[in-house]
Amino acid sequence: MALPYSVRFVAGQFSAGSQVVYTVPAGYRAIVSDICLSITGSGLSTFQLWLPGSPILQLVNLPVNGFDHWAGHQVVMAGETLELITSGGPCLISVSGYLLVEGT
Repeated sequence: MALPYSVRFVAGQFSAGSQVVYTVPAGYRAIVSDICLSITGSGLSTFQLWLPGSPILQLVNLPVNGFDHWAGHQVVMAGETLELITSGGPCLISVSGYLLVEGT
């Protein structure tokens, strides 16, 4: 039996807009447990990180050089995506958790 190790699903700077930033590979299940957000540029009006059908994290009116952190437990199934939706300036984000092999 393999032990679960932490993985980073997303890490980088993203411009304003809507984009899929991660897709869970076939045969796996992702557990999102940590999201870090740092605001660059002119600040953000909104930040949203979505699972299919609902946001994991939604923040508004974020200041320049602001920082936010979320810790929790969200399950993302094989083939599902994490979608980033922002408006305003760019942001740096990292999303980490566990990538587990689906049972047979």
